This record gives sequence, C-alpha cells and structure tokens, in this order.
Amino acid sequence: MNSFWNKKISIKYVVLLKLLLIAIFTIVLYFVIPADSVKKITNVIASKIKGKEIPTIADSPGLKKLKLAIDSIVNADEIIAGSFAFNLVTADSNIVLAEYNSGHSMVPASVQKIVTTGVALAKLGNNFHFTTTLQYDGKIDPESHTLNGNIYIRGGGDPSLGSDEFEGTKIENLMAAWINVIRKMGIDSITGSIIGDAELFEQDPIPAGWAWEDVESWYGIGACGLNFHENTYDISITCSKNSTICKVTPTIADLNLHNQIKINSSLTKNYMYVLGAPYMNDRVLLGEVNSDYEEKSAIPDPADACASTLKNYLRNNGIAVRDSGSTTVRKLKLQGKYIKAERKNFHTTYSPPLASLVYYTNNVSQNFYAECILKALSVNSCGYGSTLGGVNAIINYLKEKQFDLRGFYITDGSGVSRYNGITAKQLTDMLVVYSKDASMFKTFYNSLPVAGESGTIRKLAKETAAQGNLRAKSGFMSRVRSYTGYVRNKKGKLLAFSMMANNHGWDPIGIRNKMETLMVLMAELE
Repeated sequence: MNSFWNKKISIKYVVLLKLLLIAIFTIVLYFVIPADSVKKITNVIASKIKGKEIPTIADSPGLKKLKLAIDSIVNADEIIAGSFAFNLVTADSNIVLAEYNSGHSMVPASVQKIVTTGVALAKLGNNFHFTTTLQYDGKIDPESHTLNGNIYIRGGGDPSLGSDEFEGTKIENLMAAWINVIRKMGIDSITGSIIGDAELFEQDPIPAGWAWEDVESWYGIGACGLNFHENTYDISITCSKNSTICKVTPTIADLNLHNQIKINSSLTKNYMYVLGAPYMNDRVLLGEVNSDYEEKSAIPDPADACASTLKNYLRNNGIAVRDSGSTTVRKLKLQGKYIKAERKNFHTTYSPPLASLVYYTNNVSQNFYAECILKALSVNSCGYGSTLGGVNAIINYLKEKQFDLRGFYITDGSGVSRYNGITAKQLTDMLVVYSKDASMFKTFYNSLPVAGESGTIRKLAKETAAQGNLRAKSGFMSRVRSYTGYVRNKKGKLLAFSMMANNHGWDPIGIRNKMETLMVLMAELE
C-alpha cells in the first residue's frame, strides 16, 4: 500500500480524479440539497469569483402575488399569438424584483416619449427655450415709415407658437406683441412680403413608418421648422336637416376643404377624418355624425399659415403690406424666386421652458410636441433639425451611458410609428439613469401622469395603494398596450417598471385592467 502512495500519480489520473469529484458534488448539489440552498450556494460561489457580493431579493408574499398575476397574463389564451414583457427594478440599484421576457424587443407605442423627453431634459436642460426670430431685409425709410423689403419669421421649431395651451402663446397675444415691435421700428408700410422661414427643420414633417390613417387623424401632426397653432386648425360641424355645415378656426389661407360628412341618426359615436398630405391645400373631409361635432386636423403648410396670419393682423391694424402679401422660403425656392438677402434680427420670441413643454407632452401624450423635441436634439447636435439627427443624438447619449442597444430601434420621437422597438429592460434602465441625474430627474418625474389623478392614467387604480403614488407614461395603439414609470412600495422605496403587450387578443379595456392589477400589486409590495 505504501508503495502505491510513493509512486508518482500521472496527470491523467489527477484529471480523472477531479472530474469524479465534480460529478459527485453536482449530484449532491442538485439531488440531495434543497433548491433554495442550491441558489444560495451558487450565489456565494459567484460572489467569491467576482470579488463582490451579488444582491438577491427573496420572494415576499407580495412579490409572489405579483408574479402570479404576471403568470395569469402570459398563460392566457389572448396572448398566445402575441407577446408580453415586464420588468420591475429598484431605481437606486437596478436590482431586478420581477421580470418576464424583459430582453424581448417590442413596439412601445407612446411610452417611446420617455426616451425622447428624458434624453432632451438631460442634453438640453430644464430651461431650454425654442426661439422664433423676426428679421427684415432691405432698408427702413424713416421719413415715409416704409420698409423697402421683406419681414421674415425665422422658425426655431417652437411647438407652442400660437398655441392655446400656455399663457402668452395664443395667436392674439403673439400677433399683438409682433405688431407692437414692428411699430416701434418705425414701420407703417411694407413694400415686400411677410415670409415664413421653416428651413431649420427638414421639409418633410412626417417621420418614417407613420400609417396613412394616422396622418389623416388629429393626432398625426408632424413637426416643422416654423410651427403655428400646434399645426392644427379646429373643425366645427353643425347638423342642418340632411346636410352638415363646416367651419374652420383659425382661418387657413388657400385651404379648400371639401365637406363630405354625412348625417347618420343611428350612429353611436361621431367620427371624421381629413384626406390630404402635407402642403396640399385641397382636402376631403369624411365621416358620419348624428349631432354637432368638433375635431382637429393638420394645417397643410404651418409656415405659410403663420406668415399669412401676421400679414392679416398687420393690415387690420393699419400697417400696409404690399406686393404678394405673404409666402414662405419653401414656396419661393420652388418658384425659382428666392433671393438670399442679408437679414437683420429685430425681435425674438421664446417658448415656455422645456420643463413645461415636457410636462405637457407626457401628461397628455402629445405626439407633435415629442417630434419637435426630437428635432431640437438634432439641432443641438448638428445644427439642423431632422428625425434621423434626433435619433442619432439619443443613440449617442445611450452609448455614453453604456446601454446594451440590441433590440433598440427608433424611428420617431412620439411612438406613433410601428417601426419602433425597445425592450422592457432598456426602458427601466433609462428610468434608473434618469433617477440618478439630479439636474433633470425632478422635472421628468413630475411630468409623468399620476395614477387615479392626472393625465392619461387618471382613471386607473383609484382608491388603491397606487393612486397618487404610481407615475407612468402610457402607450396605446391597436393591439399594443404599454406602461412605464415609477412606483413607491409601502416603505417608500422608489421602483422603476415597464410592461408591454403586443398583438394581444384582449379588447382595450381588458388588457388595461390586467395591467392595472400589476400596478396595484407593485404599490402594495413591502
């Protein structure tokens, strides 16, 4: 026996002995020791290997309830042909509390706005302002008070210019301020035109992937370099015997609206939509109503509408505008009449701060504002406003934050496009990054609708632990429902979550109720 131990053991036998010991350890680990103990042992081993402790969260009764509710969704017949994703993490340390399919890329709908608005606040700052500049070319004759030249409205992409949503931005206030400035310049007659300049942004206002039915609807409004009245006009339909009467406010120059709205007394819900593409003044109004009805539609050429409105206000206030009256740089270029002249700035109009614009964007899910903000990111990064430029600015920001961008696809700023793709994990990762940015987090957090109280989730989770607590951006389009945001558990700890359903078989209320249950259970966690 001693002679055996005194012999040198070959490397071959050492390797075989090690493999035998590993096999015995594995059998004991997985067939003798309980599963919970196995998990603890493997975590300890992993932490030793990496030289740091790995935080783990044991399933509490509340967490088990949440996971059962998630299981009830993912095992339902309505989602068999579709997909569902969920991710819940701690906002301070990004520890995963519950997840399902969180790395699967899905269509986000309007939760896309948390990407656009969050990155914009981080890159541009809470106090960023869009600007609109009044300019003139030629010379002012002090004796005749005549401007021998043109007045330009140089757009800076301000989505609030002429909007009814903010104090001081309404058309009448805006025009009064501009007329007052022109008068102070000593001008009471203009020999040229009022020219709208929207050249800061790309000419096509519609991002890639927007469906024609979206462009026909009130929510499918694109962003221009010179926006006006949120690029919409109001349509009022009045029923009169067997026909309808259509009225447009504000007046849009050269708009030819062909009203084909029909009266249907058996209709349960009025509807209308407008056929027409950007820059087309001939539009067809279609739909059915059983009572008076109001809706919005896209202004064909916002820069032209802005210039025309200023021309009319000037003339109505005793300031003569000669020549053709009003036009745009785009039109002049198409006609071969544009002459690049030296311009002098004489007045700047500032938008409300970005903080206010983001609040409005996220609270009511305003697509048009999101697209303008995306293009502002582009201007900030390359001096020109395009959808692609904004997309690149967002991707560069996320790369700086070391995001895993596999499955991340973005083609617009609002989420209207079905070409967008994002994972639940990427959404919660963004929320975690935002929560650690003291310069913008409070503004971003306050911009999100509050469950049971405000915005697009004001009807959800009433009289539950989520009411007044959970804040989230919602997303909805046919066969898509999503929510992402923050919630505090019973101990006040801030959690970040995201949930998305694509190609599901529930009706809109059915899937909303399923997700509402998850919201309440998250708020009830210990």
